[in-house]
Amino acid sequence: MEREELSHLAFETQIIHAGHSFDPTTNALASPIYQTATFGFETVEDMDAAWDKLGYLYTREGNPTLIALEEKLAALEGGEAAVTAASGIGAITSALYAILEKGGHLLCAKGLFFHSNILMNDFLSKLGVDVSFADFQDLEDVKRNLKPNTKLLFLETPTNPKLGVVDVRAVSALAKEHGCLLMVDSTFAPPPIQRALELGADLVVHSLTKYINGHGDALGGGVIGPKHLIEKIKYPSMPCFTGAALSPFNAWLIMRGMATLDLRVRRHCENALAIAKFLQSSPYVEKVIYPALPGDAGYELCQKQMNGLGGGIVAVWLKEEVKGLARRAADYKLCNNTKVITIATSLGEANTLIQVENDDMIRIAVGLENAADLIEDLRQALEAI
Repeated sequence: MEREELSHLAFETQIIHAGHSFDPTTNALASPIYQTATFGFETVEDMDAAWDKLGYLYTREGNPTLIALEEKLAALEGGEAAVTAASGIGAITSALYAILEKGGHLLCAKGLFFHSNILMNDFLSKLGVDVSFADFQDLEDVKRNLKPNTKLLFLETPTNPKLGVVDVRAVSALAKEHGCLLMVDSTFAPPPIQRALELGADLVVHSLTKYINGHGDALGGGVIGPKHLIEKIKYPSMPCFTGAALSPFNAWLIMRGMATLDLRVRRHCENALAIAKFLQSSPYVEKVIYPALPGDAGYELCQKQMNGLGGGIVAVWLKEEVKGLARRAADYKLCNNTKVITIATSLGEANTLIQVENDDMIRIAVGLENAADLIEDLRQALEAI
């Protein structure tokens, strides 16, 4: 089905059918993988014509499997177009390199994902881009840090890893008033949780590795937005010339995962809320952050902006002392005591993952297991400290 025919359908229907067609040779229903590095031609004239039309020549520059995924991503977020990259950081880098120039100003939210922070602080500054940070949960702080040369605002919501919820509509209005673009990293809150473009973002970026793929077996990144901005990112700048092209096989795995995205994300959220409530009641826990938890600082905005779905991450702080152990030591012991839950980084896959952050926060990336089993695993792990 063409995109126009899908536009009146719900997003969970669109992401199954967008970018999908029968294999032209065999009529196979499953999307084929065009697992090739290069493309052949009958004549030199045919190859010249492909150059002129931006046809398929070399997979770093374009591949039918990647195009199919990009159509699905555009449908997912309600955007006109999308571009993929080899990872979420590759997608962010591609967008920033295409939009920003020497002498321009990038205003970022404080508390970004560690690697995004390094990208902004270390790499962009070397290219002559002015980078500064503000608390995007405080609009007055954002206003104070805007400059005449501000070209782009960049934020995450919820933030990684402390789950601060940013009012995208309010920041978007501020960006438009100032004449700059807004890019939102929505990795922690893919549809059906939120659609950042509908909230006013100009571009939305995802680490496709996480919820959108959902199986922990493929890296990928994507940027979605209006066609004129996506074309600026895609042709002729990035990711072709950064070498950050997504592999066809990873693109195919991500498309396969997208078919069940709505079902999986709702289960992640259901499990995470149950775990957050359990941990909040534990005598060993000092604080729990989860946006859909009543009383959380982001609760009201979560109801309006995130459809009441808090995502799959729970942030936990144990008490300063647990059974005679300092918090950090107790954090380690808790994680080491888990049996069902795995000590690992990342999120958005079937397995529940746990890790200790630098400020003694425990991050739980809640998976798809039975919630009662996960709660029992955490209960015994806490008791065994």
